[in-house]
Amino acid sequence: MRKADERGVALLLALLVLTLLVALILEFDAEARREYREAAAFRDNFKASMLTRAAVQAARAVLQQDFLRDKQTGEKFDAPTDLWAMPIKNYAIGDGFLSAQIQDERGKLNLNDFIAAANDQIKFKTTTERIRRLFELLQLNPDLVDALIDWTDQDDNPRPAGAESAYYQSQRPAYRAANERLQSLADLRLIKGFTPDIIDRLSRYVTVYPLDGSAPLNINTADFLVIQSLDTDITQSMATEIVQGRPYKTKVDLDRISNFKDIGQRLRTDYDIKSEFFSARLVITVNESTKTALAVLRREADKGESTVQYLRVF
Repeated sequence: MRKADERGVALLLALLVLTLLVALILEFDAEARREYREAAAFRDNFKASMLTRAAVQAARAVLQQDFLRDKQTGEKFDAPTDLWAMPIKNYAIGDGFLSAQIQDERGKLNLNDFIAAANDQIKFKTTTERIRRLFELLQLNPDLVDALIDWTDQDDNPRPAGAESAYYQSQRPAYRAANERLQSLADLRLIKGFTPDIIDRLSRYVTVYPLDGSAPLNINTADFLVIQSLDTDITQSMATEIVQGRPYKTKVDLDRISNFKDIGQRLRTDYDIKSEFFSARLVITVNESTKTALAVLRREADKGESTVQYLRVF
């Protein structure tokens, strides 16, 4: 009877040891699998980051190809019918896939126009009124324009609803008003009253390129709200008709839009039918890893080659 008990205890001990060994093996296997997944994710994330450079080159190539095609056909305008405006979806690039959308930055109101018009009271007033109209059309508080002007102007005198360095010095952390042009739309987050939601709503309609302002709006790519903000005499129906009549091969082609001829003559230097500044939103996917990049490109009018003005990888 004693020997049977000893054999039973030995069996239990053997089963216990086996159970512990199985648990250790399973834990080791789980840890190894986790480390493998982390290593694979790191590898894919690194690949996606590196492929963003190739994606920017792909966007430059699209703009170059569009330029060459326009040169062959004799077209001298940029419009949503162009090659660059066509979305790229799941294009194989290296070990990943690229999705991209290029937009015309000249189809937006330039917030740096305040800088360009600083020494001309009439132009400055016109610019201010246009930006305010756009804010109103977007149902945003137009008083935000005061803070925007104070951020970019050279003085420290706050406008009625604006803010200068005295206000920003009271914030935590404290900082000073830039008193210079905006370098990117991301700068807006530093300005009084500009919340992430407001910046997101604005981003489709405004730009900071070219940085020195003074570039006319591309009427071929502008949203109808942007077109409507150009002048108080441009109604919603007129702006819609302008959008529906695109593309325009020359500026005077807009004169065929009902009641626009007189407005067009007054605004002739404020709009154009071509562009040289484009933004490309690029999404690179490698297995489960995704990288998003925003590149701003300037295309030379004579050669069609593009240079990177801004690049941010998310």
